[in-house]
Amino acid sequence: MTCEARVQFVADAIMRYLHAHVESADTVEGIHEWWIEWPGIPESVFVTYTALVELENSGAIERRMVSNREIWRLARSQANNAATAC
Repeated sequence: MTCEARVQFVADAIMRYLHAHVESADTVEGIHEWWIEWPGIPESVFVTYTALVELENSGAIERRMVSNREIWRLARSQANNAATAC
């Protein structure tokens, strides 16, 4: 699998998780370990971070600083849209 394909796999997994759990937020390490169902040995946490940055750049997610830690979550505009879609 190419690097781009690995990043896309992770980005897709993150968005599936967030649409199922709209209020979720976590660190890159927590997302890497708990939100992604790896098909074997997990990729490097750098792949997860890259996917998060790409999703942030697209406006799908956002990061916040909480006690000197980066916490990632669904962008509030996306969360509002997901909540009203039910």
